[in-house]
Amino acid sequence: MSKKYSTVLVEGESMLPTYSPGDWLMAKWGGYFLKKRGNSPLTLLGNLMGNRVVVGDVVVIERPEQPGIFYIKRITEVKPESFQIFVSSDNPEGTDSRQWGWLPVLSVRAKVVSRVRKAKK
Repeated sequence: MSKKYSTVLVEGESMLPTYSPGDWLMAKWGGYFLKKRGNSPLTLLGNLMGNRVVVGDVVVIERPEQPGIFYIKRITEVKPESFQIFVSSDNPEGTDSRQWGWLPVLSVRAKVVSRVRKAKK
């Protein structure tokens, strides 16, 4: 699996104050796995590929119920035994796992690595 980087545009206010609508972020796309110890095939593959996510990472997710719609959220909890993540908006008024519930880690499509350009005021 190759590592592909591209920019993503922040469109809503759910990640305020960290990211604002109109900010451009650089994201690394690929299959992601939870950082976990062990010898399961998913753990070994995730360790080999270096595509691991941990609590605190800002990620681009695609919910199974909404294919083709992407959200930028922060991972706030993980359940490594069931390969699930709980994602939150930095803005307390945003929509996130408080409404959606736990998501499979395979919902992570990309990990945000930096802000490329701040929104124009």
